Amino acid sequence: MIDLSGSPAPWPDEATRLWADRVGRAARQTDLWTVPAPQGDEVLRETLAGQLGLPAEQLTITASLRATALTYARRFGHVVLERPGYPGVVPVLASAGAQVTRASWDELLKGGFGGDPRDTVLWLTSPGRNPDGRTLTGQERDRVTELAAEGHRVVVNETYAWFCGHAGTPAGADSAGTLHKLRGVGARLGWMAGPGCFEEAFPELLGTPPSPVWQRAWGLFLRDGGLDLLRNGPLAGVEAAKDAFRERLATAHGIEFPAFDGPNALIPLDPRAGEAPAPTAEQLEESALEAFHEEGFKAVAARHFEAGLPALRATFFGVGAAGAVRFADAVARSPRTALRLRCQGHT
Repeated sequence: MIDLSGSPAPWPDEATRLWADRVGRAARQTDLWTVPAPQGDEVLRETLAGQLGLPAEQLTITASLRATALTYARRFGHVVLERPGYPGVVPVLASAGAQVTRASWDELLKGGFGGDPRDTVLWLTSPGRNPDGRTLTGQERDRVTELAAEGHRVVVNETYAWFCGHAGTPAGADSAGTLHKLRGVGARLGWMAGPGCFEEAFPELLGTPPSPVWQRAWGLFLRDGGLDLLRNGPLAGVEAAKDAFRERLATAHGIEFPAFDGPNALIPLDPRAGEAPAPTAEQLEESALEAFHEEGFKAVAARHFEAGLPALRATFFGVGAAGAVRFADAVARSPRTALRLRCQGHT
């Protein structure tokens, strides 16, 4: 089974050995067991700040992206969340008392959601948005800065910067993200960065701070060559698989699949594919998932991300170029996808 459902790829042995060594070093540093670090371990904060182009003094370590969302939900009455987008923060925001509005980027960037903009958070993901790999253009980045200047609190989820480079957080916006995509949910670390973020998040940090020992282990690993090992290994493998997928579609099947940033892409489905009466979007997605599963591929239905149109999300973690070529062939020959790709003008 070729898994395109989003499970991170295993680390190379060299990265695992370096990780184990840095965990041991952190565990032997006795002050990490006894001295609180409410804003986060200094080694990890400085390393992340250097990689992301953020001021270290404005960066706070959290337990996850969901943990970061708790602070915004508590402090702001209204959160406008991108659509499509990662669904995991929705129940967190809503359960913490925020009114959650889903909006496309076009809608979100127009602003004008009513009420006091200072009580509104605009939340989007760039670069490499999940599920479709979209990244803010220069004009869109400028608009984010304008919205922040108008008084909106803008949060840019930059989790996928590891995969597709980083142009810097738009001026005036907060940065948020997680390390989960580097290894899995076991990473249990995220960040938020912006003026006043630490003071705002302090109530959550009192009850949910990640272990200083765990933070130091990650900081040492990333600082001492671990991130380079991952960039040259699994992260480079994602790019190779993406390139192989798009090249195979183009050269073998005449389908020009649009470029996308990061590991995720949407495979659009054709609502006309199937017997009468026409299937619902959910039925079409489930039928496509089942058909691909029978051919040895595991993907995810796009409705979970409020994609708006029937599609499957494919994530190119650990797939390999050969697996990506096989998937491209399956996509091209499937009546559920190939017609949709062509009628959207991808050929």
